[in-house]
Amino acid sequence: MSKPKNRVIADCEIIEQTEIAPHVFRSALVEPAIARVSRPGQFVNVRVCDCYDPLLRRPFSVHAVDPEKGTFSLLYDVVGRGTTLLMNKRVGDTVNIVGPLGSSFDVGRNRGAMHVLVAGGCGAAPIHFLSDWICREHGCDNVTVLVGAKTGTGLLCEREFVAHGVKVKVATEDGSFGYKGLVTQLLQKHLAERDLSVETRVYSCGPMPMMREVARISHEQSIYACQLSLERAMACGVGVCMGCVVRACPEHEAACDEWYYSRICTDGPVYNAMELSWE
Repeated sequence: MSKPKNRVIADCEIIEQTEIAPHVFRSALVEPAIARVSRPGQFVNVRVCDCYDPLLRRPFSVHAVDPEKGTFSLLYDVVGRGTTLLMNKRVGDTVNIVGPLGSSFDVGRNRGAMHVLVAGGCGAAPIHFLSDWICREHGCDNVTVLVGAKTGTGLLCEREFVAHGVKVKVATEDGSFGYKGLVTQLLQKHLAERDLSVETRVYSCGPMPMMREVARISHEQSIYACQLSLERAMACGVGVCMGCVVRACPEHEAACDEWYYSRICTDGPVYNAMELSWE
């Protein structure tokens, strides 16, 4: 995957705090350099307070950027002390941020390719940025976003995806909105109906079991341009501590007999599905 090297360390002012779903917040911040150089799939490391608890920064995917205004956004589920501290920041407060970090999605150069984006839960954060990016690079006509959640109230960014102008399909496990079932089942149906003469590229972010199934379905459908953005707790964010490793396969080997540990923060977080060992 693509790995830009432009890294910024800056105190960024919070200009907006919005609860978009129960316990899910969007924070908008100002930093022109980060907004200008960030690519979909990359993340930033945020120091959520000037304190020692939590001691370490917290990683957040870049959710959206507006290079003209010099702003970028983070989308996150409030699940612990770090996200609670960030949620409680007020407009006008600043947080120290390092980024953008890690690899980004590769959208290819084929303007006729079909792009299928699969978002589960807060995995919608980088998928939102990716959807906007593909629309700018190749147009929105060939972009379909599949959004999954347990219930309709847990769906994230569905309205934003619609506003982008892309095709949107929704799956909820309880059937309260859209297709009743898993978003991976919706993916299976969608890919089965595709035009085999057209290149198809799949991108996904969400829970690891979901992405494992996305990888399996894509391989079963002979789609090898399947990219996954992995979510994992990180300590340093720059590849020093080896705390966020995943088992990967050298040179996309199908059998993957000799896997190795890959650092998600520097080698990822975006991987081709064939790079990963799922054993």
